[in-house]
Amino acid sequence: MSDEVKKSETFTFEENGTEYKVDDLSDDNKVVFGKLKLINNQINELTFNANNELEKLNILRQHYGDLLQKAVEEPVVETVTKEVK
Repeated sequence: MSDEVKKSETFTFEENGTEYKVDDLSDDNKVVFGKLKLINNQINELTFNANNELEKLNILRQHYGDLLQKAVEEPVVETVTKEVK
């Protein structure tokens, strides 16, 4: 058997605020805590994914803007071919 001591999970409502132990909550409040934790994880995941998508879109916007700028600012060189009869 292991002699490791399991550290109790804690939470606060503000940075450097009072720490509360999840183990000290009633069973109903442990369920509420679990839901809140799940929601926070989903928000963090959504924010991460949204930031990644924004980064990709900004890269594409820059790329297509560069292509369009190059197309309109560079002189067009036309080649004339003569038909030989």
